[in-house]
Amino acid sequence: MTGLSEMVKPYVVYPSMIGTYHVRPLPYLLGNAPTIGHGLYIVMFVIINIVVTAVDYRSSQPNTWFPDRYSEIMAYVANRTGVLAFALAPLVILFAGRNNFLLWVTNWSHSTYMLLHRWVARVFTLQIIVHSVAELAMYVHIGEYEAELVTEYWIWGCVATVAACIMVVASHLYFRRLSYEIFLIIHIVLAVFVLVGSWYHVEFLFERKWGYQFWIYAACAVWFFDRLLRALRIAKAGIRYARVTEIGAGYVRMDIEGVRWSATPGNHAYAHFPSLSPWTPWENHPFSIIPTSMLRSRNHSIVAPSNISIEDSSSDHDIEKTQATAASRTVDSSPSRSASSPAATNGITLYIKKSKGRTRLLQTHDCLTTLLDGPYPSNPTATVLQCDRLILVAGGIGVTGVLPWLTMHLNAKLCWSVKDSAQCLVDDLAVVLKGTAEKDVRVGSRLDVAALLEQEAAAGWRKIGVVVCGPGGLCDDVRAQVVRLGREGRGAWELEVDAFTW
Repeated sequence: MTGLSEMVKPYVVYPSMIGTYHVRPLPYLLGNAPTIGHGLYIVMFVIINIVVTAVDYRSSQPNTWFPDRYSEIMAYVANRTGVLAFALAPLVILFAGRNNFLLWVTNWSHSTYMLLHRWVARVFTLQIIVHSVAELAMYVHIGEYEAELVTEYWIWGCVATVAACIMVVASHLYFRRLSYEIFLIIHIVLAVFVLVGSWYHVEFLFERKWGYQFWIYAACAVWFFDRLLRALRIAKAGIRYARVTEIGAGYVRMDIEGVRWSATPGNHAYAHFPSLSPWTPWENHPFSIIPTSMLRSRNHSIVAPSNISIEDSSSDHDIEKTQATAASRTVDSSPSRSASSPAATNGITLYIKKSKGRTRLLQTHDCLTTLLDGPYPSNPTATVLQCDRLILVAGGIGVTGVLPWLTMHLNAKLCWSVKDSAQCLVDDLAVVLKGTAEKDVRVGSRLDVAALLEQEAAAGWRKIGVVVCGPGGLCDDVRAQVVRLGREGRGAWELEVDAFTW
């Protein structure tokens, strides 16, 4: 199976269905393109739903329930699609959860389940729409529409249907990017309306005679289980007080002592800063985790690494889009209090780039109240760590997602490019860079991903693992090159993309 898996990955698992788009959104913010593997899953799921919705309707006329064949078939279609929608409701909520037990069973990434969540939710909504249209057509046909329109079960069914339709439209990438926090609140409120509306729809109509309510119980159980585990994870970590240091250019470093989490790479945590947002204490953001011990110098003086290849571009263009001719520049070797001597090693460190959300309020603080929900795995690690060679590709703040891998593999190389404005980040990580034997760190110019992976392929490694974290363009470029080299038979490749694409 291992050999078969290696042959299939460059053709099914890694490549995108639409060009090289995956982490990057499609033009006009149409969404994120699935990989071919994701696409096959989605197509299979849609086909199954079409088949079980459409086949084997049988009319028995005359009967005492329906006056003619048309109303009978419409009733059967409405009943079946209503049941299928109820059956999909727990799955929609499960796929969106952080504590999704399928994550533990399949070892798929949270990003994969979020992509599938959106597609399952669309099918769920289509089932609801077909159910509503079929019911409407039947009652109009038999002349009872006006009487049904004012009944409680019909009104609550309309509430659930309208809420589900609004959810699908409001979940478009444009609205998520406009304000993710507002989108999330609206999304949760509408989900409550869908569940409550569905509950009263069957409660008033059937009075719990036929067991439809058990699907609502299952959906609520999945949701409450996820929320309960989140609360328990926060309680286990306890109330923490982070030392926040502004390192410059909109970047902050957050050291949180006493958090004794495993140093497994590829983990992230959701951080709450209740004192920054007292009116919205539930707001949280995902951040990659770095063990503080990685950043602690063995002495109190920091000497700039002499063998770091750092380049300075004179180009004003975005380093993710333009190849620049670079000139050599040295790393600032002045000691940094936060970099050279963190207060303790039994903790974690978060590097945060301020954005337009709550993170814009972060500033130097010796004791910022912090609640941590985690750790959560971003991607599986076992297969990548079994490779003969490990290439860690990072762009900008994405370096935080790949640094922990350095401690877990003896033959790893770090390749990192940042903009000129992120020089402060390079300086603050000088201790880690000094201790990294193989590295290519560039300031002001982007990495030549094709040349980098070509060089590794030519070295003759049997199996090469690649972990990439950074802007969407960089992640998709790495994916495209791994696919190309895999299809050309240039060794076996394992790819993990660490990107918060949800």
